[in-house]
Amino acid sequence: MESIINFRTFNTLKTKENAGIRENKLFRSAAPEYGTENDFKKLHSLQINSVIDFRDEHEKQILLQEKFNERFHRQYAAMNVANFFNHDEIKRIGLNNDNIDQYYNHIYRVLPTHFHHQYQILADALNDGQTLLFHCSAGKDRTGFGAYLILSALGVHHDDIMEDYLRSNDSALILYESRKNERSNLPTEELSKETIQRLFGVQEEYLETAIQSVQENYKSSERYLSEVLCADINSIRNHYLI
Repeated sequence: MESIINFRTFNTLKTKENAGIRENKLFRSAAPEYGTENDFKKLHSLQINSVIDFRDEHEKQILLQEKFNERFHRQYAAMNVANFFNHDEIKRIGLNNDNIDQYYNHIYRVLPTHFHHQYQILADALNDGQTLLFHCSAGKDRTGFGAYLILSALGVHHDDIMEDYLRSNDSALILYESRKNERSNLPTEELSKETIQRLFGVQEEYLETAIQSVQENYKSSERYLSEVLCADINSIRNHYLI
């Protein structure tokens, strides 16, 4: 993609039993409405049934959103966490290099416990075997945990899930540069490169915190998926594995 940042699929991953994941069925990204016309043509060619949006309303550029929605079916699963595209928000919560990890760990700890409805929307789409794109603003935290749920349901090994999760770090600086001059009031001079990478990247411990929260509250990812999110794991594997 030219301007849809952090866009990727799971085609190269294998399950623990060495099954493959069907090509061009599951996609994740940062906000897709920032894409070029060529990007949108590519999305159309992928025959995506649904776009699942985990962003809260105040994170969106309304005109871009409306134009995108004219061309793609979007489902809303809003979560009011992890919006660091607004410098006022960064200052309000007092984020700095000393407490970024603490703040992100808190976010990941509550993703499995506070947002059942939102992730059930994702599970419903998987149960139906939809070709889908799911995203948030950066495509790394809310989306990262969503990817963990999908890949866990498919039976992908933990190490491979983590490796895919950490690929979001490749997009951190690009993401910041692409958004810093929009009305979201991102600072253009005040953040160091190190801080930008930490704010717009991910750490292994963040996803591990979410996984620990799942285990503490629901015993296992499979139980969380099936009993809380109503995911039909057998159907999901039939839809997406080869």
